[in-house]
Amino acid sequence: MLALVAFRLLHPAQQPAPTVPFSELAQALGAHQVKELRVDDGGARLIATLNAPKTIAGRSQTIIQANVPARAVTLSDLQQWSTSGVRVTVDALGSAAGVQLLIQILSLSVIVGVLLYVVVRQRGIMASARFVATPPSRHLTLADVGGAREARADLSDVVAYLANPDRYRALGARCPRGVLLVGPPGTGKTLLARAVAGEAGCPVIVAAGSDFNEVYVGVGSRRVRQLAKRAREQAPCIIFIDEFDSLGGRRGRPNRSGEEEVTLNQLLVEMDGMEANDGIVWMAATNREDMLDPAVRRPGRFDRVVEVPLPTTTDRAEILRLHASGRPLDPDVNLERLAQLTVGHSGADLANLLNEAAIIAVQQDSDRITNAHIEQARDKVLLGRVRSGVIVAETERRLIAIHEAGHAVVGLVACPDDRLHKVTIEPRGRSLGAAHFAPESDRHVHPRSYLEGVISKALGGRAAELVFLGPDAVTTGAGADLVQATTIARRMVAEFGMSDEVGLISADPSSPSGPPSAQLQGEVDRAVRTLLATQARRAESIVREHQQAVDALAAVLLERDILTAPEVHEIATEHGVTPRAIA
Repeated sequence: MLALVAFRLLHPAQQPAPTVPFSELAQALGAHQVKELRVDDGGARLIATLNAPKTIAGRSQTIIQANVPARAVTLSDLQQWSTSGVRVTVDALGSAAGVQLLIQILSLSVIVGVLLYVVVRQRGIMASARFVATPPSRHLTLADVGGAREARADLSDVVAYLANPDRYRALGARCPRGVLLVGPPGTGKTLLARAVAGEAGCPVIVAAGSDFNEVYVGVGSRRVRQLAKRAREQAPCIIFIDEFDSLGGRRGRPNRSGEEEVTLNQLLVEMDGMEANDGIVWMAATNREDMLDPAVRRPGRFDRVVEVPLPTTTDRAEILRLHASGRPLDPDVNLERLAQLTVGHSGADLANLLNEAAIIAVQQDSDRITNAHIEQARDKVLLGRVRSGVIVAETERRLIAIHEAGHAVVGLVACPDDRLHKVTIEPRGRSLGAAHFAPESDRHVHPRSYLEGVISKALGGRAAELVFLGPDAVTTGAGADLVQATTIARRMVAEFGMSDEVGLISADPSSPSGPPSAQLQGEVDRAVRTLLATQARRAESIVREHQQAVDALAAVLLERDILTAPEVHEIATEHGVTPRAIA
């Protein structure tokens, strides 16, 4: 572009010669008025210099031009014009056009070069910005992580070694080369890695497994080498790789590319290769431990596995207190009670619950977070937002009320271990109603009677439709219930050995013994169908026995839309439901 500007300054554009019909140019040639004739553009244009000025379009011109068909000028024409005393020159491409074409090529080359320089420099900046140690301002301590007591105890050795390695070296002990954090999503694995780095006072380099997956050959392994080099420069330090299963996945499995294999091989070499790795602790987190390659977990690589399970009741109370600090809570908020009601919630779920409660408090112009705000947030998280725009016909409302009342009564009788939270026929999320049960405490093993009760409770809504409306009037409202019941029944039969027909054999397709045979799978299907039919008859029997209680609950639901657990217990007791079922 600069070359084109310079050419324009040195060779300013001249006024183009006027174009006239070829007949006028031919007359001038015949009258011997042309002094010089130039054939330009490959013979498609004739430019003539006149002996004397000629008036054309009101202006005196000495140069005129005329367009002729391409390749119309022949050698005989040139000889004829030359013999008539005209100086004839031929320019096949045109010198000016050639210079301009050269300048355009040079300009394009300069532009492409500048773009390539910018791209290479940008990639260099991105490469230098990748795998940078987390600033100390973002470091945490173990006091900032609630729960996970066993995991924190397992990681205390890493903290002590990084803080005082000479003490361990004096006894010939070495720090675990790698620590693999395994647990469900949201249990605080990333927080634990940051807390270990903060406690030890050393840098931590955070990466994700997807950072190494590229379609270009050699990019993934180069990034692994770059990560290891950065860590050696800042040792002692911690390398933390989140979602590690995308990097350390099992080799040889389907849909795994050769580039991923090379990247994993480079990682294994860097962890225990020829380079010195003293002072570097590799930490990784995943919720898919079954997907990892066996070579990853051998001693000398990730030789310590730390389980980070879902928090217990005590852990949930500690996590709630941690996230509630700094938030104005009303005295009616009981965090210990809330911890009991949130069985199965991870630390991230609890943080989200309090955050939703704070948002609801702001929307209601409240200066404190009350228990009512927490209940609304819990319903929003578990059941979904209320869909106020959904208009439900009165006949459908009654059907939904009967369905949810059937769930409630069957759950109280068949599965008293789970505590009823509330029953609602408000449209929330994807459902038009819900009977929400929650266990009172953590359970680690489940007896057969409890699982059968859960299946009966799930089929209670369909049983109520059968009793009150008849078999021809059952609806699609039990679709999700059938999915839940079938899943539990199949696991009871195929995984837990709770079927007399199948016996004590595992038919789990993901087990190390391989998928079940076709014959065994057929037996499992028949046993699942039998189990579901038995519990469906049980649910229907409970609904018929307590038909008045189901009808009364449905009538009150049509009036109020929402019934709390004490209100349901009171109505159920009045209509003959045994006290043990509502304990």
